[in-house]
Amino acid sequence: MANFRRALYKGVLRNEVGWFDKSENTVGSLTSRIISDTSLVKIIIADRMAVIVQCISSILIATVVSMYVNWRMGLVAWAVMPCHFIGGLIQAKSAKGFSGDYAASHSELVALASESASNIRTIASFCHEDHVVMKAKTSQEIPMRKYRNESIKYGIVQGFSLCLWNIAHAVALWYTTILVERHQASFKNGIRAYQIFSLTVPSITELYTLIPTVISAIKVLTPAFETLDRKTEIEPDTHDDSQPERILGEVEFENVKFNYPSRPAVTVLNKFSLQIEAGSKVAFVGPSGAGKSSVLALILRFYDPAAGKVLIDGRDIREYNLRWLRTQIGLVQQEPLLFNCSIRDNICYGHDGASESEIVEVAREANIHEFVSNLPEGYNTVVGEKGCQLSGGQKQRIAIARTLLKKPAILLLDEATSALDAESERTIVSALKAINVKEESGLCSKTTQITIAHRLSTVINSDIIVVMDKGKIVEMGSHSTLITNGEGLYSRLFKLQSFDESS
Repeated sequence: MANFRRALYKGVLRNEVGWFDKSENTVGSLTSRIISDTSLVKIIIADRMAVIVQCISSILIATVVSMYVNWRMGLVAWAVMPCHFIGGLIQAKSAKGFSGDYAASHSELVALASESASNIRTIASFCHEDHVVMKAKTSQEIPMRKYRNESIKYGIVQGFSLCLWNIAHAVALWYTTILVERHQASFKNGIRAYQIFSLTVPSITELYTLIPTVISAIKVLTPAFETLDRKTEIEPDTHDDSQPERILGEVEFENVKFNYPSRPAVTVLNKFSLQIEAGSKVAFVGPSGAGKSSVLALILRFYDPAAGKVLIDGRDIREYNLRWLRTQIGLVQQEPLLFNCSIRDNICYGHDGASESEIVEVAREANIHEFVSNLPEGYNTVVGEKGCQLSGGQKQRIAIARTLLKKPAILLLDEATSALDAESERTIVSALKAINVKEESGLCSKTTQITIAHRLSTVINSDIIVVMDKGKIVEMGSHSTLITNGEGLYSRLFKLQSFDESS
């Protein structure tokens, strides 16, 4: 179980991001697959397999002994064995109907429980607890009705199987009397042979009782085996001897067409072309659904484009070792996720060798050091699950500090300052302006910063502002250039935000 669980967990983490978007790979179903389903290995091997081997061996031994005591009786015993086999096969076949419904209903209930626990604040604030309980009850009604029907069928089949077994007993006993009457066997040997046959039948009965359980367990385990055997579509560990010590940070999109695997009919980016120079500061703005976050997802190679290429330093992103490439790229998301550990561990995540001075330095740059220092336990303060002990702005600043510690060649900011107040935003924007990363050669190379923001005050100082709408670039230039175009989308958005702030 431990080996299977470890291998399955490793197999889950190897899959590309798009695999986790599928409905059958929710948090609940994956949790059920890794924890609950793998425990069935114990049922198959430890609890059932030994008894199955015992039953089979007892049948073989009984057959040999009965043939030795009276070969005629032994042959007849085997002649009526098909009654047992047919009865057992029918019983096993009918038992297979239980496993599928059980697996589906169990997985659905685990998914619902996981979702409820994750969103308990929302559920409680809307007083929706009774609705969630009713939803759980409803999810079990269809499987329960199927179970009831299957149980009736199974009972009928069980009765028919027992009838066949009793017929086999009657035939064997009848033939024993015939052998004794004809003096082809002594009464003692006839009873011996029949008793051996009678003692064999319980083993066959037990064998066919166990086999459906094993079949059901194997069927429930099928999704786990499929996950284990699946080959990821985006291989993270390709060997690459030609990779440099550090990428420069030049990014280029060549006629990229992209749609999410879960929504293949919706084109997110269409013939998207853009070149971002190394060390430049580029911002993407535009309405929701324009494809801005998809650009960042392609740079990190969470997904592969349906057509076109994504190039980094003039080289196709698919040619790099993906794990190494991601060490060169930093990402700060709109909703940062912190782990249930200390603030220090969250800042050092993925960078275990960081010194205390480095941690404090990036915390100062992210404007979080003063707040952390005033906590009773300082950097050893545990943030709670998903950082529930901190405010949204505090979580965001810790996430920014974590990314700054990584010293990436390409820094991706997806609404990174959306949860911050104006003063913290100005501090962090100033810190991001001054980021310089020293290479081992002693030369300095500026980090390429790619920012997505709805708050246009964050991107005013960017070298290039890319305005997107419906998966295409509609405008591009500096803030001073774009603002002069009164009919442009950027100018309208800027005027609208300025009006909202003034009112």
